[in-house]
Amino acid sequence: MNSLSTGTSKHMDPIRFTPPLYEQRYEFVKAYINIHKPKKVADLGCSECSLLHKLKFWDCIEELVGVDIDEEILRRKGYTLMPLPFHYLDPLESPLSVTLYHGSVAEKDPALLGFDLITCIELIEHLETKDLEQFQDVLFGFLAPKAAVISTPNVEFNVLLSEKACFRHPDHKFEWSRKEFQSWAMNIARQYNYTVEFTGVGEAEPKSKDVGYCSQIGIFTKNYNESEESFNIKKSHTSVYKRILHVEYPSIQEEKYLRKVVLKNALLHADRLKTNFLQNLYPEEDEENVNMADCEKKTCAVSRWISGFQTPIEAEEGKVKPPFLEGDAIHVPLETLFAVPKVKKLCGSLDVLQQMMNGEILLSSDGSAVVYPLHVEHDLDSEMSDA
Repeated sequence: MNSLSTGTSKHMDPIRFTPPLYEQRYEFVKAYINIHKPKKVADLGCSECSLLHKLKFWDCIEELVGVDIDEEILRRKGYTLMPLPFHYLDPLESPLSVTLYHGSVAEKDPALLGFDLITCIELIEHLETKDLEQFQDVLFGFLAPKAAVISTPNVEFNVLLSEKACFRHPDHKFEWSRKEFQSWAMNIARQYNYTVEFTGVGEAEPKSKDVGYCSQIGIFTKNYNESEESFNIKKSHTSVYKRILHVEYPSIQEEKYLRKVVLKNALLHADRLKTNFLQNLYPEEDEENVNMADCEKKTCAVSRWISGFQTPIEAEEGKVKPPFLEGDAIHVPLETLFAVPKVKKLCGSLDVLQQMMNGEILLSSDGSAVVYPLHVEHDLDSEMSDA
């Protein structure tokens, strides 16, 4: 629940929002994304890339772009958008690219065409009148995203922030009342064929509700589908932005990462099956006297045991084959590994699983099972017991 505190003393104490106001703005964008699932998202005036950093964890987003006029801050904060080691250990399911551009939001660049959502969080109040006019044509006339979210300070709320009549930031060129912002936004909606709704974040205390939200927000939704001809004409426009950062996150859409994820999941399951198979073959009390004849006799017992170690799909009667002994090796059928839900989802077919495992792990001569030589397992056990 949002809350704020104000002073009751003669001199006004600063209002403190919980969560902080900037976090409330970010949470609003995240909530919008949760509902509408945009794949391509850009943040104009991204500054320190804080919003972009939060959005890179959203599964639906496949392309994330930030634009700012301050090149130095983009270079300094760009590292926050780089993949971390765990992204390579556990690649994303969908592709994700992140790009930062140095440039003005008042200039047209085709790099941001075709986006599902463009956000402008506390941006427009930093623009001179001429730049603001160009910006609205760039955003709604040229880029024409499916949706745009624009937030800006509500000047009516300022009486609760300071006893002095002043802007909230020295770089602000203006601060609008709700009527002024809504008039500007509705004119844009009419001119560029959008629908606009109004809300905000940062609520006042009940006794001061009449001032509205601290940050007012306009949500613009496009009412038309652009023709391919019009889009292609825009694509030919000269690029003016300078690319500062571009990174592609590892995802299972790339074959090399898909193979790693499949192997990790399949072999983890195979190792568990093999380990439990061995424990049933060599109970602790019989370890000294075990021989291959004993192993063969115990195969039936292991078959009974395997039903207690099955995943939901494997538990279907008669649908999977248990590990088995052949010669001096344990065989774990690929068919059993393919029954693991995640492996099946990633591979799609048993043939694909076989192709991915071929050359990565020892397989039977017909390629139908993972092979674990029994003497190797015993050698490892002996080394562990001697240590």
